[in-house]
Amino acid sequence: MTDELTVRRVIDAPPASVFTALANPEVQAAVDGSEMLWGAIDPTPLSAVGDTFAMDMYQPELGEYVMENTVFVFEQDRRIGWIPNRRGMEPRGTRWSWELEEIADDRTALTQVYDWSRVTDPEFRKMAGFPRVTEDQIVGTMRRLAEHLGVPLED
Repeated sequence: MTDELTVRRVIDAPPASVFTALANPEVQAAVDGSEMLWGAIDPTPLSAVGDTFAMDMYQPELGEYVMENTVFVFEQDRRIGWIPNRRGMEPRGTRWSWELEEIADDRTALTQVYDWSRVTDPEFRKMAGFPRVTEDQIVGTMRRLAEHLGVPLED
């Protein structure tokens, strides 16, 4: 059993456009395929490792809560990722990241990695039921991102 879910698709947009959208917390909330993200608390675009942003979230079993995120990788137009933690708690060991690879002038290989390999608390692992999102939900995020950019997403 793996401790990550990786989904790759091709989007008909240049990496710079895709990255700009992904670095914007408001866009993240708007395109979320899991429908857990209700909105960005601070819409300031991300610009460096160490940046933080908070999101209003909802899950039926948890109710409403705030997720704070800290950027752990930021390579302009190539990679962006963050470590989430529920407000008032320490990070549990999950990471979300996006990798972008230009494959033609206006086409980008878009990969999202949901990694829970650093979750060490066995009780949390059991309670959380990883993965917390499905491949279909990640593809849904990618489709909504493509719609936001006004471009197609290839399967």
